[in-house]
Amino acid sequence: MISRFAAAFTLVTLLSTLACRDLERFDTKGDQAYCGDLVSGMSFDDGFWPDGEPKLLRMQLSELNTNLLSTFTNDTSSFPARLTSNDAEDGLCAAQGQALFAYAPLRSIPQIDHDSIATLSFGEGHDQDFFAWVESTCQGTMLALVSLLRNNDVELRLFKPAPLPPPMASANERPGFALFHLQRNNRGCGFQNVASDR
Repeated sequence: MISRFAAAFTLVTLLSTLACRDLERFDTKGDQAYCGDLVSGMSFDDGFWPDGEPKLLRMQLSELNTNLLSTFTNDTSSFPARLTSNDAEDGLCAAQGQALFAYAPLRSIPQIDHDSIATLSFGEGHDQDFFAWVESTCQGTMLALVSLLRNNDVELRLFKPAPLPPPMASANERPGFALFHLQRNNRGCGFQNVASDR
């Protein structure tokens, strides 16, 4: 009797865990996207917005396909989502007439799956975390950490590498970090997916 109870309890627990970690609910189709503003503050961001200006940077994560996350272990890159920003007129790349991210594909890093970093937990309530490369239009390649949260939201962290900057360097010259809390919107984020000419 005890063994039957234990088996039933184990099965219920397993099914509950799998239900909580059903990643397909994060997938987006058509105009659907995850939208959110830069979490700004002295301790939260640097190097992603021109100095002295109100920080109005907003991100759109679109075409999210969580089925592609399972291909990470095949040692081939996949493109599970695309990233677009709203700063073509007043951001770091405005002088070139471009947004910082212009429908840029997130490019998986399959080698990470063979490292212990793939097993790290980045906080409570995370169903899945994954790293990816993403190309900006004027600030080079950045590292993205995407967190799919149990409450159905998404967190996006961006790391911008750069050489040691001189004193009083501008945001374009400094390395950077930015955090965005994104929420699903079935009508997109209010700015277009425009591919870069690069």
